[in-house]
Amino acid sequence: MASTTLLDLPDELIHNIFLHLSASAAANFGQGSKRLYKISNTASLWRRWCREEWRYWEEREDRPIPDYNLHSTTQWKQAYADKVIQDKRFLTIFNDLLSTQQNRMARMHDIVEDFSYDAKDMLVRQLHAPHDADDVLARRYWSGVILELLHRYKAVQTWNKMQYQDYPPLEEALGAFDLFIQGSSSDFELEVLREELDDLAHAVESSDPDWRDKDYIAKAVAISKYLREHNLVGCSPETFSHMRYRFICHVLKHPTDKSSIPMQSVAIFCCVAERLGVKAWPCNFPGKIHAVIESSYGLSIKDTRANHTIPDGVVWMNPFENDEILTEQTMRDMLDQMPHYNTPESQYSCLTRAHTRALVLRNGVNIIGSMQFHRPSPGWETPNIAFCALWGLITMSQVDAPKSRELAVRHQHWLNQIVNWFEGYVQDGLWLDDALLFEKFVLPMLDGAEAKARLASVLQQIRVADANANPVTPRDERTSLVKHKVGQIFRHVRYGYVGAVIGWDPSCQAGEFWIQSMRVEDLPHGREQSFYHIICEDESLRYVAEENIVVLQEDPSENLLKLAGRYFKRWDQENKVFISNIKDEYPDD
Repeated sequence: MASTTLLDLPDELIHNIFLHLSASAAANFGQGSKRLYKISNTASLWRRWCREEWRYWEEREDRPIPDYNLHSTTQWKQAYADKVIQDKRFLTIFNDLLSTQQNRMARMHDIVEDFSYDAKDMLVRQLHAPHDADDVLARRYWSGVILELLHRYKAVQTWNKMQYQDYPPLEEALGAFDLFIQGSSSDFELEVLREELDDLAHAVESSDPDWRDKDYIAKAVAISKYLREHNLVGCSPETFSHMRYRFICHVLKHPTDKSSIPMQSVAIFCCVAERLGVKAWPCNFPGKIHAVIESSYGLSIKDTRANHTIPDGVVWMNPFENDEILTEQTMRDMLDQMPHYNTPESQYSCLTRAHTRALVLRNGVNIIGSMQFHRPSPGWETPNIAFCALWGLITMSQVDAPKSRELAVRHQHWLNQIVNWFEGYVQDGLWLDDALLFEKFVLPMLDGAEAKARLASVLQQIRVADANANPVTPRDERTSLVKHKVGQIFRHVRYGYVGAVIGWDPSCQAGEFWIQSMRVEDLPHGREQSFYHIICEDESLRYVAEENIVVLQEDPSENLLKLAGRYFKRWDQENKVFISNIKDEYPDD
């Protein structure tokens, strides 16, 4: 019986063999013959390997986001090669960032600006670095910091595109708020939001066997009823102030409580309606926002803009409260009861489709108002909430501010507020990574030479500090009395909090005001004892006298482990200390 060789097999079977190989192994295997080489270049193979290796792609002028459709024109092998090269470049920059404190911020900015989402898969992998990696804590920490910056950068980019066009879709514009505060979590993208709404639209249509026979008004009512039956619109008065209800993805993705405020209720209704062919949009109605619904045929509202009239067939709904259809007369009667809304122009503006930009602005105002007038919801006390709202407000009001004196004043107030916040946090050594956002987006917004010069000066100071190496503090005769080392964890003698040593001075180097206010001279050993820079479990940075430190021989908490990556490589379980990653500053610890 004659033996069968590999090349005796049909192309289909050899193709299946390639499917069980990695891309690099397949490329080597393909060098065996011209026939193998031809099969190894099959687009479906490289499409599969691209899909297996990477989830995130940045759309670029010279390379659109790959289309996984079977009839895609994407050059898959070239796309794979490009991503491999990009990943190697990313790792070089990222490893340099880990190796020294110098130019860390600059390298973070390079990753975000040069790679954007092309770096996200690699960042996610670093975020889940194996426990036995030599610098596991540093890799996880810094990849998380860059991921958070990348998410904020994408959110601000999304809003910035909307200044001169009614783009992107409503769910993406509102979803940018969620993206801004998402942190380093890798499981949320705007695509997740689109998929949730797609699934909802499919569920609505599948639940009604007579769906195709309904007219546009009956379909709108059916959508609202379905959302209400599944608790996807509205909320109780007792929970109205919950901050989570102001973030559309946090509403849709919550496993049990999907309550929402009017803005999100109407947005969800309109996004589902759009997917089902119903022409529905949020309108500018004051107070509780409504949805305006047009007939699929006949004149559209935009066709009658010149004479401020509403075409026949247009109706309204308030999905937050009920499933009722409201007529034009009903809506005008409500407006007649409100001051400033009794002219044809003002009423037309309230009853017609709102620009997406105005809706983002409205949501930002809702968030700020909730923070000012309501007690913070548990888990939503972070200043990032107000920070993201201010970003939405300044970007959305930039274009329209010159057209309205009132909006111009508010825009300037919001702009001053976000700059003041940034400067304050910079003084505390926080939010330095956001220098990129302020340099790229806020600086051009500022009017007046003085305001621009002030922010430019702060940004320049940040860059200079980042570029300069920290002073080296060796162990020598001058520092021989410093008892503790970088990496040790301790408990404060008096206040009981736990932290880790990230630096030290042979004597107190704080300013005289701090020394007096902290009553350092009242300590038994005063200011001449060693003082230690500390990172605490609550994320605060402190300066502690040696006599107030009791070194612990126990494992750090999960929160301290998470924060420790900023200064340390890993936790040494045997010696109960963190391994320093700031040797350039404290070489002997």
